[in-house]
Amino acid sequence: MLCTIVLLTCFLCLIITYLWKTNHSYGYFKRHGIQTPPYRFFFGHYKDLWATKSFSITLQQWTKKYGSIYGLFLGTKPMYVVSNVDFLQEIYIKQFSSFHSRHLPIILRLQTGHKVHLFSAIGARWRRQRHVINPTFTSGKMKLMSSLVSECIETMTQKIFSVVQSQPVELNIYQLYKRMTMDVICRCAFGIDTDMQNDTENIYLKKSAGAFELDIDQLLIVKLTNLLPIFIQPFRYFYLFQIAIRRALIRFIPFLKDYIEETPGSWLTNRVRDVVNLRKQSPTKRIDLLQLMIDASTDGEVKDNVDEQLMPKVLHTDEVISNVFLFMIAGYETTSTALAYSTYVLATKPLIQQRLRKEIDQIDWKDGNKEATYDLAVNLPYLDLFIREVLRMYPVGTKGLTRECNTTTTVCGHTIEKGSIIQPDVFTIHYNPELWGPEDPNIFYPERHAEKRHPAAWMPFGIGPRSCIGIRFALMELKMCLIRLLGEYEILASDRIEEGFRREERLVIQPDAIYVKLKKCSTA
Repeated sequence: MLCTIVLLTCFLCLIITYLWKTNHSYGYFKRHGIQTPPYRFFFGHYKDLWATKSFSITLQQWTKKYGSIYGLFLGTKPMYVVSNVDFLQEIYIKQFSSFHSRHLPIILRLQTGHKVHLFSAIGARWRRQRHVINPTFTSGKMKLMSSLVSECIETMTQKIFSVVQSQPVELNIYQLYKRMTMDVICRCAFGIDTDMQNDTENIYLKKSAGAFELDIDQLLIVKLTNLLPIFIQPFRYFYLFQIAIRRALIRFIPFLKDYIEETPGSWLTNRVRDVVNLRKQSPTKRIDLLQLMIDASTDGEVKDNVDEQLMPKVLHTDEVISNVFLFMIAGYETTSTALAYSTYVLATKPLIQQRLRKEIDQIDWKDGNKEATYDLAVNLPYLDLFIREVLRMYPVGTKGLTRECNTTTTVCGHTIEKGSIIQPDVFTIHYNPELWGPEDPNIFYPERHAEKRHPAAWMPFGIGPRSCIGIRFALMELKMCLIRLLGEYEILASDRIEEGFRREERLVIQPDAIYVKLKKCSTA
């Protein structure tokens, strides 16, 4: 009897302690003088975020009501939602050392050891990886790879010509962009020609699409581990155990391979591993991202050091595989979506299309010097303004821009405690008339980018030391594709263009389809 009473008392104490700590956690923003939308005990604001169809629009709506800095609770974890650009400049640039890591989704927190890539790495590991990979994306390396990009674009234009020929035909050009950008990634990231632009059943495209179709945030196990982080480690062991069991079954009973399907992410990672192993044994060196990373890789142990002088200037082989997989996923859907938005604007704003074509037609593209062609393509002034305006009005992704506070600090008079999350409200920033006036930010006006703006006013690729490492590659691909398309075709709006433009938000914010008609230019 006494034991029962003791156990009940202990259990009651645990409940009271949990309730007190949880209630104390929900007082975080009130203690800091910051407003929050109504929240639910235990869930915080998760239920609202899980129910919304657009994370970005929900943040915008709350910003209008609660101001440029307000708070949300992810379970009991505090998250600042910020559209104050001075505050964000402090976070991303001036106090980067206190906010050098991202708040990661559970699926990325499962990876440990050398399987951690640039997106999820923190501290000394991130500094080493960034230091080693940075030279891969210099303008000189981009020039070397521009011919591979050009070949993929050429294949796409041939596909378009086979459909269009002499009469404008309606087509969903977004599908063609997806195939083209994946073709570019496969050739430039790890040097394989998959012929996916002609192969409608291409396995690489299917697996990549599958990796994006899964909304990880809506999975029950992900919701559970977000609410109760104590389950993250058990889930990790279960996840790894599941993979080990699958491998063992296939090894001892080979025919089961046809019945036990890998996840799209695992399938792609294993294919990258196969390519890396083959390339390391090959005496021939190719000109692509993978080769540049292999040249700076080792199979030995890599120990990170905070002292830059002692920091190893190499990647572990597993880091090469993880980062190539990252570039493959990051460069596929994002670039094709940016091209889709660009085409939507060109189709619905013929005067802007006319001005762009005039700028493109003034250049002699038949020079034969590939490096000179690259320089001309990436330095067309109006095309650059156009793309910047597309990405202002239609940023592709916002969830990957979070930062986690690594040490308690003060930002613009606000005390940010260690462990707190910072989430920029990118849409509110990009449509702020004080940042983007005097012209109405809701109007597409490329010339606004000719004027110097606040460093944190434009964030499609992030800002500061952890901004997107592939920005130069993405812009090269965007510009080369649009130059080629506008040099040969006039882009006309289809009757269904608005129907397909309905946007959904998963990992990226993307339209369903971009229905246009392409008319062969008389001078092409």
